[in-house]
Amino acid sequence: MPESLADTLAPEAPALRTPGRPRDATLESSVLAATVDLLLERDTRDVTISAITERCGVSRAAIYRRWASRDELLAAALDSVRSGVEITPAGSCLDTILAAYEQASVVVDGRVGALIKKRVALGLENEKLRALSWERHVSGRRGPIAAEIRRGMATGEISADVDVEAMIDLINGMYYYQLVVRAPSGGSGVSGPSGSAGRDATRARVRAAVKLVFEGAARRD
Repeated sequence: MPESLADTLAPEAPALRTPGRPRDATLESSVLAATVDLLLERDTRDVTISAITERCGVSRAAIYRRWASRDELLAAALDSVRSGVEITPAGSCLDTILAAYEQASVVVDGRVGALIKKRVALGLENEKLRALSWERHVSGRRGPIAAEIRRGMATGEISADVDVEAMIDLINGMYYYQLVVRAPSGGSGVSGPSGSAGRDATRARVRAAVKLVFEGAARRD
């Protein structure tokens, strides 16, 4: 979904490291977890390498052996709680994508939702961080969705001349806007009910919007 949720939503790309140096998964997990906690607790400007080393007990040298800069570490931390959209063909391409995004959207709440919003805000302020986030993390999650759309082309559900990347952007954009930007509501007004009723209404809006995209992308003989 969204940037997307799928932009709501492939595992984290490996950080660059010196050739031949074995990866210490425990150390990396500790550093990423500490960085995430600090991002949720503090203003981003206060999430320094010094603050991270103090929180997790890992040396600056060890951090810089795995992430070449603070921006690289922040990009990895902001994405570390995200998972890829799992595609399991379930009938039509439309049904498959709706099911996959529905499953992925369930986790876009709490810490994950807060970090998504923080990443968007940081991306608007820091072009380098935005580019790192896209290149190392976000772009990789689009592969399974692109493959499913191409499957829809092969089966004749989707027109062969559809721009796959643009279609993904449309779908992700809807989920991102509805689940991250717009507060859940039960109706057309911003003051509608929240909670389960609001979430159900939001999901219904997204499903209707995705169906509109598929109607526009449908093959017409």
